[in-house]
Amino acid sequence: MTFQTLAFRRARSRAASPSRDNSVALILVVMMTLVFAPVIGIHLVAAFAPATLPSTLMTRSAGTALPPG
Repeated sequence: MTFQTLAFRRARSRAASPSRDNSVALILVVMMTLVFAPVIGIHLVAAFAPATLPSTLMTRSAGTALPPG
């Protein structure tokens, strides 16, 4: 038995089980969804929202007018 076959057998015996692979994949999908869903949502809102001037948005949200300049 050579070192290479011994190393291959050891690596194969330590491989993760399919159930563990599935749970890791599920966690990965959930985390990616939590990260990218808000980003995609913001882009969709920016793409399809009615076009208004930023000064109009600021006066509506803050309740005060912007200073000139």
